[in-house]
Amino acid sequence: MDSLNKDQSKENLTIHDVAKALGVSASTVSRAISGKGRIGEETRQRVLAYINEKSFYPNASARSLAQSKTYNIAIIMPEVRDLVDMPFFHTCMHGAEEVAQVNDYDLLIVTTDGSNIKPLERMVNNRKVDGMILTRLYKDDVFVEYLKNTGIPFVAIGNSEDKNLVTVDHDNYGGCRELVSLLLSKGIKKVAYLGGGMEQTVNIRRYEGYKDGLEDAGKAVDTSIVYTNLTSKIQVSKAVEELLKTTTDCILCQDDYICDEVVHHLAEKGISIPKQMKVASCHHSKLLDNFPVTITSLKFDTMEIGRKACQVLLDMISGESVDRQTLLEYEINLKESTKM
Repeated sequence: MDSLNKDQSKENLTIHDVAKALGVSASTVSRAISGKGRIGEETRQRVLAYINEKSFYPNASARSLAQSKTYNIAIIMPEVRDLVDMPFFHTCMHGAEEVAQVNDYDLLIVTTDGSNIKPLERMVNNRKVDGMILTRLYKDDVFVEYLKNTGIPFVAIGNSEDKNLVTVDHDNYGGCRELVSLLLSKGIKKVAYLGGGMEQTVNIRRYEGYKDGLEDAGKAVDTSIVYTNLTSKIQVSKAVEELLKTTTDCILCQDDYICDEVVHHLAEKGISIPKQMKVASCHHSKLLDNFPVTITSLKFDTMEIGRKACQVLLDMISGESVDRQTLLEYEINLKESTKM
């Protein structure tokens, strides 16, 4: 009954090949694989048995024959040189993977910097995935521009000025704005800001929240105590040294990585937190749980943002209508590090 050539690779097997080998119509094979439409149980079992015999996987490759889907999605992770940067992205990835598995999808992990689109091009050109999740957005994002031109469904984690882009984000701006306002209302006089690369949209939004939080309290931004584009431990330590020479009484850190460096440097200098310097972070992770003093911070549900981004992407792939922007909530945790 098998009319296929013995040397024909399983990758080249099509619905029409299966139909010809079994003496049925292509539509019958399609209905058997997809589980949709009217078809006799005996015929359905015969089709599935044949596909299994040819080493196809029913939940992915077999259904992709009928529905033109790979049942793979990709999550694009940044190249991170220092492992302490990774908790957010790892946790986000696990959230996405959880939703993907429930929906019979596999999650492919791709790491790249903010400019090399080659890994994305290979996936699109070779039809390896049905959609992608970008875990980091840049101000001038080459990934976004490339994916928009391909037409492949994709979701970006972060904030964008392009309101046609489908994004899922935490309210980094609102959280930082409220945190600054709260710190000032507690009696703190001078809040400095230490941040990273301003080409990343999340960093831009957090800094905007810091500025507007000051303005809400009737304070102007003092640029002499604002440090951005800090990309190394040495730069963070130098910034802290300079702040210790001023009347700054609180250092607001853009994220957990910078906060970790700030706390360690203050400890090396014998500076007591919060007695001599108060410290807060615009992002909490387990990295901040290892200090003798608990750190005031913004807490975001990183697992949830991964889950939500994946679900929105799967809805897009299925042709369902989705919201262009989804904003997730935050929680302010006031701890020992900012006590008066």
